[in-house]
Amino acid sequence: MMNLLYILLLVLWSAFNSTSYFLIYNKDHNKCVYAASATVVLTAPCDASFTAQRFQWISSSRIISLAFSLCLGVEKIEDRSKVILLPCNESNPRQTWDCKDETLLVLKGHPLHLNYGDYDEPNVMLFTGTGDWSRWLIYGTDENLCSRGYQEMASDPYGKPCHFPFNFNGDVYAECTVDGRSDGLLWCSTENQFKHGTGVFCHPINAPEPNITVYGQMQDTEHVIVMCSFGRRFSKSSFQLSVEGEHNYTLKNPLCYSDEKCVFDVKMSPPVSFTCVHEINSAVNRRSETYTDYHEEGVSFFYICFSSSIAIGLVIMTVAVIVTPIRSK
Repeated sequence: MMNLLYILLLVLWSAFNSTSYFLIYNKDHNKCVYAASATVVLTAPCDASFTAQRFQWISSSRIISLAFSLCLGVEKIEDRSKVILLPCNESNPRQTWDCKDETLLVLKGHPLHLNYGDYDEPNVMLFTGTGDWSRWLIYGTDENLCSRGYQEMASDPYGKPCHFPFNFNGDVYAECTVDGRSDGLLWCSTENQFKHGTGVFCHPINAPEPNITVYGQMQDTEHVIVMCSFGRRFSKSSFQLSVEGEHNYTLKNPLCYSDEKCVFDVKMSPPVSFTCVHEINSAVNRRSETYTDYHEEGVSFFYICFSSSIAIGLVIMTVAVIVTPIRSK
């Protein structure tokens, strides 16, 4: 049973750690930063499925809250000032950050560090001290917050890079998007507000080719669990699994983790070919693999479901997963 639990947790771990966003984790308290509102930034038990705990580096050394599309900042540049969320502004020194001494997150250019707060002030704050309450990691790893830093996605002919976040048709984007295009090509704006002439295409690496992992059955030889790793999800993404063998069919609407890894329960008779399909409007990325035998290793779908219920109770990662069969109508 422990081997089955280990496999399940490994799937969840890899799904969480492959994303560009991260959770800001204090090991001493075993809690993560979360944005309750624009003016209240607290800590809570870590939950990777909770959008209010998701942050991401963007250009000009800023960190954006994916729940509010606002940047992590401070009320004042002084000791014990409250950490809040601010409208993202690359020229505002109250929202630029840097890493120091492995696990310190410092307000750039100042000896002031992101701090857990205290019992009188539960809000996360700036603090001159460098003790355990000022030490932060990316949740689920031993990496500092800068290890998942911002990377330029594109630039215009004059070398001007993407501006994140940017506004387009009333929405705020912290990454490249396919919205507004019918060809599925990723793009961004080099200005805060998109206008004619500011759009540039992003590097193809932002839409990677899917990968496939198959979990074979020991108890039920008619089923396997197929996990497709699609790289990342966009607003127009559609995830599917095509099955070709004795019976050909397509599975849609899978159960997904971290917006990019999805599992399918497949009924088949080997040999069979699986194709993970990521559609973005008219653009399609796919990956195919053929499998002939599933009896050597793997776990039954029933045991994965059972193990997941145990994992939720035992593992403080608090990633709630219930794997259920998914079949096309």
